[in-house]
Amino acid sequence: MKLNEIEAIYLLKRDKLLRGKFSQESPIAFILGGQPASGKSGLARAILRQFPDKDFLFVNGDIYREFHPKAKELIKHPDSYSAETQLFSNFFTEALIQEAITHRYNIIVEGTMRNADIPLRTALAFKEKGFRIEAFAIAAPALFTELGFYLRYQEEIDFQGYGRLADKASHDKAVAGLLLSLDRLYTEKAVDKIHLYSYQAERHLITYTLAQQWDIARLPSEEVVKARIQQYQDKALRLQLIEKANTMKLRMSPSIRVIVEELIQKMADDSHIH
Repeated sequence: MKLNEIEAIYLLKRDKLLRGKFSQESPIAFILGGQPASGKSGLARAILRQFPDKDFLFVNGDIYREFHPKAKELIKHPDSYSAETQLFSNFFTEALIQEAITHRYNIIVEGTMRNADIPLRTALAFKEKGFRIEAFAIAAPALFTELGFYLRYQEEIDFQGYGRLADKASHDKAVAGLLLSLDRLYTEKAVDKIHLYSYQAERHLITYTLAQQWDIARLPSEEVVKARIQQYQDKALRLQLIEKANTMKLRMSPSIRVIVEELIQKMADDSHIH
């Protein structure tokens, strides 16, 4: 589709997407990061619990893929769905971020932090307009989330008959990209705080606070790597994921079942530390 066609659809959806949002004297921007299936929705819930009286524009590029006129047909082809709808995701995300900057809305932006330029550029744009900015990120072992996105795909199929399968290459880039993204936010002093959480946002790990200088000298990437290793070494957590995968794999297509069985075997082997 052409950009002007996507823009026309955005303008039709705009009022509904912005309904109930109000300009703030001291707006807040929260930037979320983590590879697919790491539990970023848990981060959003954690924020809403901390700020029950605040009203946020929630921006998640995956939501806008369904606005593609042919989305119902495209979703039947999970290997190409993301690529076919990426322009929609990008356009809506950027447009809504600009709406928040222009109108000073509180905002939560969910992404993978795969490309370090994007969260840095987003944070600096908010900073220039006087927003308070905090980054929230998930430190999740790569094997947990790789297995997780296949399980999530099967859950979507079980529930609605179709699902969106994350791209393995994009997942792996996000695993590495998160480290660089957080370090750039830190070294550029682009955000006021950096919060790290465990897999599925079940546990808060550490918060970095900026007051001219950061209160913690270690780079965020060091904490993420350490947390990933510690969680992977938790045999009970690995067993929980393995049991879930073993329960679900019989319902999977043969091609995906083979991949899942290989991941189960890796997780059962203590030598694979991620």
